[in-house]
Amino acid sequence: MAQIGSTRARIVLNFKEQQSLVISHSTVDLNLNRGEVYTQGAETGILKNHVIIKCSTPYELSVRTINPYFQYESTLSSLPVSIIHIKPSVATSTLLSFPLRLSTINLSDKPQIILQSENRSNSQQIDVNYAIPKQNIVSILNKKAGTYKTEIIYTLLPH
Repeated sequence: MAQIGSTRARIVLNFKEQQSLVISHSTVDLNLNRGEVYTQGAETGILKNHVIIKCSTPYELSVRTINPYFQYESTLSSLPVSIIHIKPSVATSTLLSFPLRLSTINLSDKPQIILQSENRSNSQQIDVNYAIPKQNIVSILNKKAGTYKTEIIYTLLPH
């Protein structure tokens, strides 16, 4: 049997950057109804896997609020969101070429970087503790009773 002909083809696969950002707890409550809050501060405790990141390139994660003050009964109050500290942590150790840089921040309406990663093709599950430290409790004294709210925006910035 004679060969009529043959040829070769090159197949090129181009993968685009892949990223996703998931917030596991859609609502976070800080309970200020206990007496010890006024001497010790308040915190949510560690919210396990609160932020889940998948990114195929190095990235930064920033956080901000939509307003500099909490909302109270459909209007802005005089209570600043900056009384809240956001402290990220990583409970599970993963094999990474470069360490993650985590930063505790005071909440603001300006974006602030809470995590930087120079790693490629990594997924991270970030635990977060929201807190009002005892030195910030003075800001809530003599405020009207009720529910104060703000909206927090996390932003994943691939490099």
